[in-house]
Amino acid sequence: MELIVVLLVLGLVVYGIIKDYNPQAVLALAGMALFAVAYWSGIHPILPADKSTGFALFDLFEVFKGIFSKRAAALGLTIMAVAGFATYMSHIGASQALVRAAVRPLAGVRSSYVLLMACYLISIFVSLFVTSATGLGLLLMVTMYPVMRNLGISPGAAVGVIASSQAFEIGPTMTNAIFAAGQSGLDPTTYFVDYQVWLVVPMVLVTMLLHYVWQRHCDRRAGWDPVAHRGDAAELDEVRSSEVEAPALYGLLPMIPFVLMMVFSKLMISDVKLSVEVAMLLTVFAGMACELLRTRSLRESLSGFGSFLDGMGKVFGPVVALIVCAELFAESLKAIGAINALLHSADGVGLGVTFMTLVLVGLIMGAAVVMGSGNASFLSFATLAPEVAAKFGVPAVTMLLPMQLASSIGRTVSPIAAVIIACAGIAKVSPFEIVRRTSVPMAGALVTALSLNYAFFM
Repeated sequence: MELIVVLLVLGLVVYGIIKDYNPQAVLALAGMALFAVAYWSGIHPILPADKSTGFALFDLFEVFKGIFSKRAAALGLTIMAVAGFATYMSHIGASQALVRAAVRPLAGVRSSYVLLMACYLISIFVSLFVTSATGLGLLLMVTMYPVMRNLGISPGAAVGVIASSQAFEIGPTMTNAIFAAGQSGLDPTTYFVDYQVWLVVPMVLVTMLLHYVWQRHCDRRAGWDPVAHRGDAAELDEVRSSEVEAPALYGLLPMIPFVLMMVFSKLMISDVKLSVEVAMLLTVFAGMACELLRTRSLRESLSGFGSFLDGMGKVFGPVVALIVCAELFAESLKAIGAINALLHSADGVGLGVTFMTLVLVGLIMGAAVVMGSGNASFLSFATLAPEVAAKFGVPAVTMLLPMQLASSIGRTVSPIAAVIIACAGIAKVSPFEIVRRTSVPMAGALVTALSLNYAFFM
């Protein structure tokens, strides 16, 4: 009976997400429904006896409150600080200055497809410091896209490269990476240095080569000759009009948190502890000091702090609340026994941790394509990994790492992802054409990630 209820609820969750119902509400209601079934079936209490309110309905919302309190005060604050930082860097033009400086060396490249590979490498470098996939995509459309088009690269190939710039979400300041590190019991810097780098560096090289082969193949099938299109202009006036001009030195500001996190870690100075939030706040106040020197206006320099706070607030509902509701749903699956049943079934037919990792990766990958969001898919299901990993006696990071990478890869092949729609719209190309352009490089990246994760960590 419980299995039928779980399958029914899961079906309703999938239906609600596909039909674009609010995912937070869908997950919260599904979680409370499963908790209620587990309680009334005598499988699992909603709360332990010493924490119960004495009334089951109140207990349901007490569980919700407890998860909210725990996540919003810790991980939620970290994610909001990252989002506020990204908003502030864009507000003062620092992100734009970084991208302009990174793109400048491309002017000397004369081979179209060599330029395409160079553009991909530069976009990956910049993605370490610009944490928004859509924000980075739009910045690259303003700065990098015209350079590629001028050398004859087709709109589809150019946007395919730009749209995959945040396909891996690497670094200690990325939302999914921070969450994966927390679920693994690691700090974000350790997660990045000891685990992510070992997979992502080969993934980047494989993806770069596949972009070269696949984009050229697609261009040839479409009859596109780069030589015949050299000198083509990109009509981006409407995007350029919103670009914030800032001094070139501002390009260093987005790099400061990353550098601080690397310096004050076990790599260099381990005696001093530095959190992501502090690194972000320090840089924001450094930016305010720079704005004071540039504008000579205390009022204007201080007003920028409002954009930092606005950025924090905007991510609370879409991301922090999603984490809370997803964890409530995950806890309900554990309470009703669905996870244990799945593990026993896998064990009974001789399937181990590798199979379960592939199941969770496939689940997150599919959810990312359907939702168009790497954050939504990963945050919804990542909390299941630690318990599954514990059952098999392996570190949680061995499952969470490929899951985290799969979430952003899945977003990069979703025709409804914001970064795909935004970049395709500017280039006047179909989102489905962009997904076709990213599909083969992303498939290669996923296979590389799974293979290396199995070889190195399992």
